[in-house]
Amino acid sequence: MSLRRKIILSFTVAVISGLGIVYLAVHLFIWNHFKSLENAQARENMQRVLHLLAKMEDHLAARSFDYAEWDDTYKYVKSPNQAYEKSNLLDQTLFVNEFNVLIILNTDQKVVFKKAVRLDEKRRAVVSASLLEKLTTGPLSESVATRQSFSGLLQLREGPMLLSSHPIVKSDSTGPRAGTLIAGRYLDQQVMDQLQTDTLLPVELSNLKKMPVPPIEETGAPHSLKSAAIWTDMSQTDQYKVYAALPDLEGQTAAVLQIANDRQLYHNGQKRIFYVLVLIAAASFLLLRGTLFFVDRTVFRRLQRLMNHMIAIQESNDLSARFPVKGNDEISSLEREFNTMVESLDNYRQHITELAYKDSLTHLPNRTFFYSEVSRLLQKLEGSGQISALLFIDLDGFKEVNDTYGHDQGDLLLQKIAERIQKVIRPEDMVSRLGGDEFILFAAHVHGQDEAADLAGRICETITRPVDLHDVTATLSASVGISLFPKDGRHLDVLIKKADQAMYKAKKTGKNKLYMYNEKAAADEASRQ
Repeated sequence: MSLRRKIILSFTVAVISGLGIVYLAVHLFIWNHFKSLENAQARENMQRVLHLLAKMEDHLAARSFDYAEWDDTYKYVKSPNQAYEKSNLLDQTLFVNEFNVLIILNTDQKVVFKKAVRLDEKRRAVVSASLLEKLTTGPLSESVATRQSFSGLLQLREGPMLLSSHPIVKSDSTGPRAGTLIAGRYLDQQVMDQLQTDTLLPVELSNLKKMPVPPIEETGAPHSLKSAAIWTDMSQTDQYKVYAALPDLEGQTAAVLQIANDRQLYHNGQKRIFYVLVLIAAASFLLLRGTLFFVDRTVFRRLQRLMNHMIAIQESNDLSARFPVKGNDEISSLEREFNTMVESLDNYRQHITELAYKDSLTHLPNRTFFYSEVSRLLQKLEGSGQISALLFIDLDGFKEVNDTYGHDQGDLLLQKIAERIQKVIRPEDMVSRLGGDEFILFAAHVHGQDEAADLAGRICETITRPVDLHDVTATLSASVGISLFPKDGRHLDVLIKKADQAMYKAKKTGKNKLYMYNEKAAADEASRQ
């Protein structure tokens, strides 16, 4: 056999071996990584749905709590009368608050009032007999009679229902307990449509009887939507499915949510792997035409380095690693194409990381999440008559602390101020760090500017208290500007701008003050300027 043929044969065997190693490396590392990314994406999508569903539960609990802790309701349970019902328990009351059912029990667990509606058709409906049975007999009845406020999912013959229970007490939260107010909303197609609209995901309820559900893990904590078991089905090549088993108040599965989506990442991965293998094969066949010197010095050695780099990436799981590209031939193109593919994977993983919704320093909701959530809340509040407040908080004297004691102390100070603000606001309020030493706070439900000013005052008071840092104590204050929805604006950008203007007005008047945005005053000041 001629030396040329031996070289060709040896080269062919080496190329085939190299292609096998490359394929194995691509399959074991990149393909499996695509699968894990797709699985993580599916679970993230379901977590988004569960987060929105939990917010619906919180909304139901907050609205029903307003009626339960009210002197008028307290008097009504003690002495039922039609005047209260005609004024406060109309069908429209359930429509506005998005209640499918509203039930009031006295301390003897007797039904004082009950009403049900169809929210999708805006009409009266029949109160679920199975709900009444569970409320007056069995374990749920005991929980309603003895526990404080609680909420969760309940399985009824008519379907799963989000339920919220609150003891009826006076407006100042004093008792004794006069009874229990219960509000519920069915987990029906209207809720599914709302979840689809908010998440842009094809979420739907699965048939619970036909769905094998894994057991819900017992943690000892109260069962909630956050403890829903999530699992995925990646057996089909055209689409994946992700499921979530929603537990009821007793820890049993009450409903199963399903999201079915196209396996776009799966197919993109197939194409990329195919293109890489085609490029490697094409480059290998081109190299057959080279000389022994060219084969030895510029082909085999470079292919070996390429394979070593891929194996190193596989072992280190470091997607930031790149192949050193030299020259401008076919092998260099192959290296660049593989770098492009690894870079795409790295960008995708960074994108998933960036989806985290918290500020890295203060762990408050970040600006992106704040804008998204508050804009959505403002759309829901449009036309409801509800007043909301936006507070723009700027720390007075932070720069001096930062310059005097250093950035580490300044960062610690911001963290402690964020903790203090969180302690004085309500659970339903949302605060975010806008940047630097500026914070914004959204209170969705206030009764007017006095309540908003009282909230701002509490924030100013807690900020002015001395802050213990590492070996030093810092003292600063805050200037707060306030704008109200819908009086000062109906869009978040407008509310922030006007609250910012009010904050600067507070700073001009001596700092450590709060200022309520005034349209006339702002216009007068603008004309003077």
